[in-house]
Amino acid sequence: MLNYGIILDLLKQEVVPAMGCTEPAAVALAAAYAADVLPGDILQAIIKVSPAVLKNGMGVGIPGTGLIGLEIAAALGLVVADPRKELQVLADVSEAQIDQAKALLEANKLSIDLHASDDKVYIEVLANDGIHHARAVIRWRHSWLHRLELDGQVLKYQELGDTMDKALILPTQFSLRDYYDFSESVSYEELLQIDLGEKINRLIADYGLAQSSGISVGKMLMQQIEDGLLGNDMHHYAMALTAAATDARMSGCTLPVISNTGSGNQGLSITLPIIAVAEKLDSPHEATVRALALGHLVSVHIKAKIGVLSCLCGCLSAAAGAACGIVMLLGGDYEKVEYAIKNMIGNTAGMVCDGAKEGCSLKVATNTSAAVQAALLANMGKCISANDGIITDDIDETIDNLARFVNSGMENADSTILSIMLNKKNHKEEKHVH
Repeated sequence: MLNYGIILDLLKQEVVPAMGCTEPAAVALAAAYAADVLPGDILQAIIKVSPAVLKNGMGVGIPGTGLIGLEIAAALGLVVADPRKELQVLADVSEAQIDQAKALLEANKLSIDLHASDDKVYIEVLANDGIHHARAVIRWRHSWLHRLELDGQVLKYQELGDTMDKALILPTQFSLRDYYDFSESVSYEELLQIDLGEKINRLIADYGLAQSSGISVGKMLMQQIEDGLLGNDMHHYAMALTAAATDARMSGCTLPVISNTGSGNQGLSITLPIIAVAEKLDSPHEATVRALALGHLVSVHIKAKIGVLSCLCGCLSAAAGAACGIVMLLGGDYEKVEYAIKNMIGNTAGMVCDGAKEGCSLKVATNTSAAVQAALLANMGKCISANDGIITDDIDETIDNLARFVNSGMENADSTILSIMLNKKNHKEEKHVH
């Protein structure tokens, strides 16, 4: 019999609040762990990060600072020194704390170094106060403290399979069908105990529509709807809401979001298309909540095979989850959920991730558009043929093919993209010096 309790716990594990882009937030969290155990003021800090973390964190706005990049995120983490806030460690920072963090940077008291690691998520902070030294390592997942030391003494150590505080629930123990059955049948009241992003993510979408955030993709789309250049339908409305939220988040908005598998943009890309369609359909609240649960779980299922960070834009797996939630709102059955995923993979599997930045809202808009199309086609019984590309008749084999394409076929993509980004950064710095 399907254990609904474990899947509920999985949702609580993977669907959590986050402030700002999750790679800088994770760097700030690691810095906060190190600073928290040091008795004195920080004299120096060295932060080592994996290529994937560097790629995803070097170009994104940090909430409340007007600055971008991992340096200011790390400095804020050292100043705040409160790891209990986890991925919301950058929430509610004061002007005084921001000034302290900027002073650390101006005094050249911290550096960001590339760490050659096979782990997609690896962040190591070495900090000292002149007398004592601390070491904090976040590994594998954005908020997973792997190791914490003070003066060489291990204060905390945990492997994924041998945890001290909590057991990690592995999504691979469940099938896609399990997630569908759970979303259809679990108690509505139990789902209401989890914040699936219905209110928080909708709030940041409203902010993005009202402000000129980032490159204003969402606000522009909404303006075109109001001007009659685009139809006022679920398709364009979903694109506008989701892109607007991403505009706000990537430009450093201080509002939190509900994330999925360590990504705020993926949390937005799952929830807001479903919310937009539910608003257009005037769906009952229970139907909306169940669709959101399915959307989150489908994305978790796909990410478990692809990896938390990869060279593939994570909004593909997120939008696939959104497409499945939309199918559920439209009254589709499990077979049509499978169709929606295949339609998404067959359409947008080649979209690469070239780091988190303001331009992500364009990719989010594109994937949201694809999600609505995939869902509508699926609900009409239309699905990409098993003769097409990496799609097969079996849904798990199709997702496995996507994972193989990403992890084997595109294995050099991340390093190539990061090399281009670093070269661009170095050229900018050289011009600034001259």
